[in-house]
Amino acid sequence: MAVVAAAFGMGGVTAAQAADQPEVTYAGSVSDDLGILQINARSGADITDITAHLVSYTSQTEVARIGTEDFRLFSGTRQDGIWRTKEPLKLPEFGQYRIDVDVTDADGGRVLRRSAGDFAYYVVAQFGALTVDRTAIDRDHRDVQVEGTLYGRFPTRQVKPLAARRVDIDVDYWTQTTVTTDAQGHFTASVRLDAAAPIQAVFRVDGGTPAVLYGESETVQIGVDQVPTRFTSTVSATDVDFGQPVTLSVKVEQKTSDGWVPLAGRSGGVLFGPDDAQTDLVGRFNTAEDGTFTMDYTPWQGGSFQLALDTSDDPFLQAGTGTSDVVHVHRASKFTAFTAARSDTEKIHAEGLIDFPDGWTPGWINVHIQYSPDGVNWSTLTTVEASWGGSGNDFAADLGQSGAGYYRAVFDEDANFQAATSQTVFVPASD
Repeated sequence: MAVVAAAFGMGGVTAAQAADQPEVTYAGSVSDDLGILQINARSGADITDITAHLVSYTSQTEVARIGTEDFRLFSGTRQDGIWRTKEPLKLPEFGQYRIDVDVTDADGGRVLRRSAGDFAYYVVAQFGALTVDRTAIDRDHRDVQVEGTLYGRFPTRQVKPLAARRVDIDVDYWTQTTVTTDAQGHFTASVRLDAAAPIQAVFRVDGGTPAVLYGESETVQIGVDQVPTRFTSTVSATDVDFGQPVTLSVKVEQKTSDGWVPLAGRSGGVLFGPDDAQTDLVGRFNTAEDGTFTMDYTPWQGGSFQLALDTSDDPFLQAGTGTSDVVHVHRASKFTAFTAARSDTEKIHAEGLIDFPDGWTPGWINVHIQYSPDGVNWSTLTTVEASWGGSGNDFAADLGQSGAGYYRAVFDEDANFQAATSQTVFVPASD
């Protein structure tokens, strides 16, 4: 039992010690600075010594040994930190190398991790500013001249032009042409655009010597100078009764060096409705040779025709819009009853009913009670508001007029309703 206990005790101590041993968690190049070697390591005690060995994959021989004096603690602590070489490494050949790392801590713990990572020792492609001879194309000028310079950033941080290397010129992220740099790394190209698009120079691995990794320039956005378009419209009437059709006549034009000319064979759509409410689809149009089209439409509410040109198949043509004159739709109104009679007090009492048969009712129904001594010349005596009374919109008024004459009720036309006049009632003089 004592032997077993001792064995378990020793096993526990060994496991604890193993947990505190140095550990290399990562080794490799710094992605944006390939000549710098980076090592992540941790231990239960301060790490006191780091040695890295770079081994050639082809020859399996060591090409460089980097000792503790070459590293600095970049971040973290000496028990759990990231170490980087103080200066970029200088190796005899470009390529990828195996990294073996030997780490020792203050308690004497030591670990040698083979194949802790890879060290990428390559040239990286970089571009100077990409320049173009125009920032926008138009219908007659679609070619864009592109210029730039390709550089290589070496692992030693030296940057110098790359000669005789192939550069792709991408338009909208697709390669349109490929050119070769001159002795100063300079290149020029011409690309043709059919729409607005970004232009970018891209270096893709081309098998040249030395090997150069992928690089791309900043993109340059090229726009389009579009040909202006316009609508000229007329309507057959700006005031119609509910149910009455309206004819829309339109001419579509484009602006050229010779002025505005008809735009033939173009399509688009027409809506109708008020600016601040739901619009209805009237239909689609196609312009004739003279750029015109007509449409008939029966509106159920007031509003304007709203016109839009479809230019999805021609990026050089402006997607113009237009609006017609406002068309007011007047719904019917009528008086279904009106009476005027002298009361016991000798005053005139008038009353009646007004109806709106087309489905809408005004928010305020103002009825004018009018008087005429001869049935020809009328004057308003008072204005009353009609309201729903169960069998219609009723109104009533007591008038101070006492002489003989003619009486009637009048509802004025507005933007949504027709005018209405009641029957005329003659009231004789008092006895």
